[in-house]
Amino acid sequence: MAYLDRTRRVFLRGAILAAAGTALLVIVLNQVGAFGWLEDDAYDARMSLSAKPNTGDPDIVILDVDDPSFDAFKQNFGRWPPSRIVWSETVKYLSHGKPRAMVFDVMFSGPDSAFEKKDENQHTTMTVSGEEVDRQFAENMKAAGNVVIGFTISAPGKGKNDSADYTRVLKQWDLLDADSLPATEGRGLSISAKDHPLDYLLNIPFEPLASAAAGLGSTNADLDDDGKIRHVHLESVVGSHAYDSLSLRTVRLIEKHDDSTRWVAGGFKLNSNSPTIRLGADDGLLLRWHGNRKAGICLQEKCDPGKFPYERIPYWNIVCSISPSWCNDKVNKYAPEYFHDKIVIIGASAVGSYENHPTPLADAVPGFVMHATAIDNLLHADTIRPAPSWLSPILIMLMAATGVVILVFVRSTSADVAVALAVIALYVAISYIFFAHWNFWLPTAAPLITLVISYFSAGVVRFATTGRELRRTRGTLDRYISPQLVGYVLNHLEEINLAGEKRELTIFFSDIRSFTTMTEKSDPTELLVLLNEYLTAMTEIIFKHDGIVDKFIGDGILAYWGAFTPGKNHALLAAKASLEMMRRLEELNQKWKAEGRQPISIGIGLNTGDVIFGNVGSGKKVEFTVIGDPVNLASRLEGLNKEFGTNIIISEQTRERLGDAAIVRPLGGVKVKGKTVETQVYELQWLDATAPQPLAKQDPVRLSSG
Repeated sequence: MAYLDRTRRVFLRGAILAAAGTALLVIVLNQVGAFGWLEDDAYDARMSLSAKPNTGDPDIVILDVDDPSFDAFKQNFGRWPPSRIVWSETVKYLSHGKPRAMVFDVMFSGPDSAFEKKDENQHTTMTVSGEEVDRQFAENMKAAGNVVIGFTISAPGKGKNDSADYTRVLKQWDLLDADSLPATEGRGLSISAKDHPLDYLLNIPFEPLASAAAGLGSTNADLDDDGKIRHVHLESVVGSHAYDSLSLRTVRLIEKHDDSTRWVAGGFKLNSNSPTIRLGADDGLLLRWHGNRKAGICLQEKCDPGKFPYERIPYWNIVCSISPSWCNDKVNKYAPEYFHDKIVIIGASAVGSYENHPTPLADAVPGFVMHATAIDNLLHADTIRPAPSWLSPILIMLMAATGVVILVFVRSTSADVAVALAVIALYVAISYIFFAHWNFWLPTAAPLITLVISYFSAGVVRFATTGRELRRTRGTLDRYISPQLVGYVLNHLEEINLAGEKRELTIFFSDIRSFTTMTEKSDPTELLVLLNEYLTAMTEIIFKHDGIVDKFIGDGILAYWGAFTPGKNHALLAAKASLEMMRRLEELNQKWKAEGRQPISIGIGLNTGDVIFGNVGSGKKVEFTVIGDPVNLASRLEGLNKEFGTNIIISEQTRERLGDAAIVRPLGGVKVKGKTVETQVYELQWLDATAPQPLAKQDPVRLSSG
């Protein structure tokens, strides 16, 4: 036991070290982002499965320049983008319905060009200058008081301003600064201090339009390494100024939130009374996408509401609502009142008119969907909350320990694999529930990778320690004990009762004839070689037929069948082994004669009956053996071979268990020593393999170990 305990301690120590090493390795790799792509895929799967249609804010409406609208603009205006008079008239028209905000995901850089306006009543054409169009557009935006328009900032390295444009660029920065907030150190999407603002390429609205708008917001898309949009940055910081994203600027306009307490511990607040919005890495707002993955992004003119997260109206329908004479009666038209208290987002999905990016729900998404989702999330504080940074190392260490625990306490290989898979499935289910119901992003990839590596590394340690020792121990035991006994005990440690069990067995006794005389006439060394060769051959045959060699009694052998072979006819197995032993003895005798040695003869006795088998003895001497009257009878039967001149004698009980398969010669009734009644005995001559062979009775009776 001390040996086994020592081996187990070596395994435990090695498994714990393997788990600790695994945890440390995964923590380091996780810190450098080695599993980022796997975690992103797991994130996308949870987002896709948990996203629900018809859950977007019903007050968000998108005016979409889709493909039919795009074609109509080119046909009626002869160009794309159309004259800004279209956007100007849209703002003027919608403002009558008093929407909460009108948001343009459209670039208005530079002045507009002239526009030829047709007067169908007078059949004349009037040219409207671009300056006049921009002036009217600016006036309509200022009168509405709730228009937010977009701009972009390109970081250094994506181009460089001409030195001649520095004055223009500085004026553009002045326009952005007028609508910016003081930067908070270390928060937001920060730009390196070594980069000069003049190194940035800006695409901001034309000055009169920028000045007339209620707010300016960045439309830059923040892409992950795989090109997908999973988050947006609420602010971009350049120098001492923080510039709102289009979504944040819209929400601040709608809710009239102040900027006194934007950044707080753990996240972002729109004001002192609003809930804290938890942000991800680099202060990114993790988007809770809405919609249906199977449908993706619906871009047809008539869109199933269940396939698109927000109400979407083709932009040409708005043009037709403003100027009904341009369209037929089949086109749906919308009164300004339809947009009362709505958040109207204006953008384009037509092919070639926008830059699309993949998201967790679709492969190509127009930018206005990202802005609409961010506005929705901010208004309802419905964003994905990342796990705190300290949780991932703890989960990694717990999973490393779990891998070791499975190997230590689950002994069966198939069972420990099943338990490991069950733990993985349980963790995946828990992470999904946290994500779907509480918007909590529980780290998945690194902990599960840790569990797998820890489990297999602990398995390698077990193979190299307890596994190796078990194989060596079994190899040693197989040399002295029947392989059937070794295998049965190792596979049934929990249920085997070595303290004592009563069961029907077939007992075997064999003995060499006149062995005492041989010892007197033979050289002891040669005799020992012959005896070892004989016993080895006979033992192999017993093992071959699932027998248990109990002990060698000098030149005799005590063996039995049926103790560890449930469901098999133990009498038949013993009979087959006995006949094969006689054939093998003939071969050995021929060999020994050729070598000048003396041949030998043996007798075998077989008896079947209920015996007790198990551990006998106590203290330092314990022996596993069989006890009972049937054992004594088998010994007596073996001795009768001398009187009858036979080799194999079986009892009546054994013959009954053999059934018609046994070819026997009755020897009559014999009263053996210790018995008061005669016992019918038979010489076993052969076995008929074609005869019916009944199974031996198997009804063990458990005995108390006390």
